[in-house]
Amino acid sequence: MKHVLGLTKKIAIRSDMVIKVPDNIKDEEVAMVEPMAVGLHAAHLGRIAVGDDVLVIGGGIIGLASAMFAKKEGASYVALTETNEARGEKSIKLGVADEWFNATSEDLVPKLMEKTKGGFDVVIECVGNSAAVNSAISMVKPGGIVVLVGVATDAVPTYTVMAVMKELVLQGAIAYTYNEFKSVIDLISNKRIEVLKFIDDIVPLEGVQEAYERLTSGKDSAIKILVDPNK
Repeated sequence: MKHVLGLTKKIAIRSDMVIKVPDNIKDEEVAMVEPMAVGLHAAHLGRIAVGDDVLVIGGGIIGLASAMFAKKEGASYVALTETNEARGEKSIKLGVADEWFNATSEDLVPKLMEKTKGGFDVVIECVGNSAAVNSAISMVKPGGIVVLVGVATDAVPTYTVMAVMKELVLQGAIAYTYNEFKSVIDLISNKRIEVLKFIDDIVPLEGVQEAYERLTSGKDSAIKILVDPNK
């Protein structure tokens, strides 16, 4: 790589942690491999079948990657819920979701339950708070799969009776496998997925604070901002 896209100009890496990428992949595309691999892993753990209805909760980069791969795994309908309207609209503009819904809407659950005639086959939860986890359990159909990608540092209160009565599969998801990471590299190299469209900006180290503020504002449409320390 010509640049190290991170929060430092130099970094020491163990040789067994390095993967050679094809010459036809841009630096910016390489930086997108990791979040894309997380989304691919979530889709795999959801065991998505052709024709499934899939709900993704959260429209950050992991949510959008999960939605994209849900489509590629064969889902016929992918919905996304988000509290940030700008991000919700962006999921449609980028072509990874069929529809988006405001996660704070009072009639969200009944509306989506009616639309899917009883719930989603798979729900991929990419937020990690109690509201998101409970929404996932509420909107998946009996016998469905909830993939927990979002990370919560505190206890998440939930009504386990719903999971019990529906006989749900609650599947945790952490990062990705080596093969999934390699698969994403191959997909990018072979032009099977477009990842540059997810990048909103590339900033120098001096722009990191502002970038974090944009990403956490709840109003900005930004989902992925890369940092180039040599810029």
